[in-house]
Amino acid sequence: MSPKPEEIKQRLTVDEIVDKIVPDRPNWVLCLLFLAAIPSMNTPAKIFVTIFAGHVPYNEWRCVSHRCAVAVGNATIYNRDVLCGHHELEVEVDFVWKSERSSYALDWGLYCDNEYKLPIINSFFFIGACLGLLCSTAIFDRVGRKYGALIGTAIGTVGSLSGLVVSGYTTLLLLRIVQGFGQFITFTGVYCWAVEFAPSHLRNPASAGTQVLWSCGYIAIVCCSYVIKEWRLIFLAAAILNVVTAIPLIFLPKSPRFLLVQGKEEEAKRVLTSFSRAAGNPINLDQVEIVYQKRVQGFLSQIQDFRNFPALTKETLRSMASWFIIAILFYGFSFGWGKISDDLYISYLLAAIGKFISYSSTFPVCQWLGARRGAFFFLSISFASYFLAMPDVKFGGRWTLENVSCLIGSMGVTAVFAVFYLFTGELAPTSHRGMVLSLSSSSARIGSFIGPYMSLMYNVADRRVPLVVFAVLTALCGLAVWFQPDTTGRRIPETPKDVECYAKTRNENSESPLA
Repeated sequence: MSPKPEEIKQRLTVDEIVDKIVPDRPNWVLCLLFLAAIPSMNTPAKIFVTIFAGHVPYNEWRCVSHRCAVAVGNATIYNRDVLCGHHELEVEVDFVWKSERSSYALDWGLYCDNEYKLPIINSFFFIGACLGLLCSTAIFDRVGRKYGALIGTAIGTVGSLSGLVVSGYTTLLLLRIVQGFGQFITFTGVYCWAVEFAPSHLRNPASAGTQVLWSCGYIAIVCCSYVIKEWRLIFLAAAILNVVTAIPLIFLPKSPRFLLVQGKEEEAKRVLTSFSRAAGNPINLDQVEIVYQKRVQGFLSQIQDFRNFPALTKETLRSMASWFIIAILFYGFSFGWGKISDDLYISYLLAAIGKFISYSSTFPVCQWLGARRGAFFFLSISFASYFLAMPDVKFGGRWTLENVSCLIGSMGVTAVFAVFYLFTGELAPTSHRGMVLSLSSSSARIGSFIGPYMSLMYNVADRRVPLVVFAVLTALCGLAVWFQPDTTGRRIPETPKDVECYAKTRNENSESPLA
């Protein structure tokens, strides 16, 4: 006996339902995705808070003893080379700092011979970030994206507030791990929530919008640090920003995918129905069965696929290499402006504005050129800027050709980093996309740990040496991208077999005499 017409249910996935709900001009949905992405502003605030709280003002000190006056001699400029070139000088005995801003680097003696400890403090954030990425999946599976992001916010806030009472170098390292752990749980939860609620035609703009808000957080921490002169209060400002930007999370609905995993289909339907009314396109899901396909492959099975499908392995390794290199360049610049320019706050503010411009331009450039050629375009700009920065040319005041060229290079690196999110997502098959992105992101975290140490090269070598290193790394990154396939106009692969088919077709075309 066949079922009655009213008993026949339409089977739809969450993606298909969301695509039906969201209209072509989804103003309200865009606002919702914007609100959901606001917590991403916390990420740069936590990453870069130590740049300003631990800055060493090498051009702001003076002699107070005869021994110092004799050692300095006729020096007209007091800088790092003059101070650190005389190890016998003692602070408060032979010289004093005259900066009106406090710094934990000055309080704990982390300058000259101990300056190597500053990049370690910066890098320890990324140890916490890696731990947060590893733990985030388990947290989201248990409490969901929304509450997982709120838990991460609470952990990150505690880490930032601890800056008010931190007493030394070792405890600050632990604080940085806590900050990174909490923030990357928050960032991952917010990103997953936005992707799950964004229709397919809005996912790339939503990702670009998240990155633009990231740059706004960079601008916010620079401005706060300029106004605040006490280093402990800069940590307090980061904690306040963390709490304020997390407020929208409280009002966001639960993820329907999480509810389906928990076996709560009716609640998932209520969430999607409310979402449809808010989007101005109400739908009735009473006669709809939401299809949710659980992962059919386990972790070990997915790992085995990398052995069985060599094209997938090669593309993943090239992605990991390019993410690793671009992270070194990104954070090498981000933690190095104090060495590249004498004006700390102006240089970082311009760098933050440059990142805003870079993230804003990424999506239209990729729409125009495609992800692979877009990455080449931005890498070429960065590569040329390093060589342009080598001549000694001054524009007046404290600005030189190096400052301007490195700013352009930094903008190019920032744009490439953003393009890689899109490019890697287009290369990886749907069945393995989460793993490929996780492996690439983990490689980037290792590069992020190394990046802050790049600034130490300015202490031991000519200023052109770091520029050459940056140029070589950019060329290596471009080489990795060169061997990746172009995804422009190509259907996104669903399985590793699709990746192998694309690779075979590409090889046959390249061997054809008419290719």
